[in-house]
Amino acid sequence: EYTPEERNSIATHEAGHATVAHLVGTGRKLEVLTIVKRKDSLGLLAPSEMEERYTKRRSEALALIQISLGGMVAEELFFGESGTGPGGDLVAATKVAVEMVGSLGLGGSLVSFRAADAGAFSGDLVAQVLKDDRARRAVEDLLDEQKAIVARLLSENRHIIEALRDALLEREELVDREILEVIEQAQEEAGLVFDLRE
Repeated sequence: EYTPEERNSIATHEAGHATVAHLVGTGRKLEVLTIVKRKDSLGLLAPSEMEERYTKRRSEALALIQISLGGMVAEELFFGESGTGPGGDLVAATKVAVEMVGSLGLGGSLVSFRAADAGAFSGDLVAQVLKDDRARRAVEDLLDEQKAIVARLLSENRHIIEALRDALLEREELVDREILEVIEQAQEEAGLVFDLRE
C-alpha cells in the first residue's frame, strides 16, 4: 500500500509523462496509465506506436527524451522537488541522448563512436560516450535543453496534469480512450475558464 503522499506523488509523476506524451508524442497512442504497482514499477504509462516503423526522425527522438523527463518535471512543478521515482526515466532519456550524440549524428557531431567497435552492436556505447568529455557534455546539454522545454510545456498545461492525476487517484488506472477523455475534458474546462475571462 502506498501512503497518501506517495499515491499523490506517483499519480502526479505518471500524469506528467502522459501530458508530455499527449503534447509531443506524434504518432503515439496512450494505451495504459496506471498507479497500480507492477514488479519494479510504481506506476506506468504504456504508449504504443500507431504504425510499425523502423526509423525515427530527430524530433521523434527528442520527444522520447521529453516524455521520459515528464514525470520528474511534474514532481518539481507540483512539489518543488523530485523524489527517487525518476531513476529509470533518466536511464531511458540518457540512452536516447547517447545514441543521438554518439551514433546517429543527431547531437551536434557526425562522429560515430560505433566506428571504433568491431561490429555494429559490440562495445558499450553509453560507456564510450560518457567517458569522452565533449560527448558527455553534449549529452548533458541535450538533456538539459529538453528538460527546460518540458518544464515550459507542463507549466502551460498544469490543468491536464491535474485532471489526469485526479483521475488516477480516483480510479488507479486509465485505459486507452479513458486517458483521452480526461485530457479532452480538462482542455474544454480550461477553454471555458479562458472564455469567461475575456
